[in-house]
Amino acid sequence: MNSVQRILGKADWISLWCGKAVSVAVFVMVLIIAYDVFLRYVFRAPTIWQYDISYMLGGSVILLGAGYVHMKRRHVRVDIIYNKFPPRVRLFFDVLFTLIFFFPLITGLLLAAAGHAIEAYEIKEFSEVGFWRPLMWPFRTVITIGLGVLLLQGVANFIRDVFLLVRGEEL
Repeated sequence: MNSVQRILGKADWISLWCGKAVSVAVFVMVLIIAYDVFLRYVFRAPTIWQYDISYMLGGSVILLGAGYVHMKRRHVRVDIIYNKFPPRVRLFFDVLFTLIFFFPLITGLLLAAAGHAIEAYEIKEFSEVGFWRPLMWPFRTVITIGLGVLLLQGVANFIRDVFLLVRGEEL
C-alpha cells in the first residue's frame, strides 16, 4: 500500500509543481500585456510579438493548471444537483463518470495533441495568427504535457475514489 501512496504522491507533486509554474506564467502574461498596452497607448508603438506570446501563455496556463485544479477537485460540475446526493452516491458518480467521460476524452485529446506536437516539430510549423510567427512545436508540446499531467492526476484521483468507494477509507 505504501508504494501506491508514494506513486499517488508523485502524481500530486507533479500537479502541484505545474500549478506553481502556472502562477508564474500568469504573472509574466500580465506583465507582457501591460508592457504592450503601455507601448501602444503612450508611444503608439505596439510590439509584434505580444499577441502570440499571450495566446500561447494563456493556453499553457489553462492546460498546465488543469491537473492542479483536478487534484484540488475544483473543476466545474453541476453542484446544484451533485450536492443533493449523499457522499457515497457522489463518489459512485465520480468513479462512473471518470470511466465513461474523463478517461476516453482526455486520452483522445492527449493522443491528438501529441500527434500535432510531433508534426509541428517535423514540419517546423509557424504560427499563422500574429505577425511574429513563432515556431509552434514548443506550444504544442506544452499542450501535450498539460494533458498528460491532467490524465496522470485523473488516474490518481480515480484510484483514490475507487479505494474509498470499496474500502470506505481514504488512501
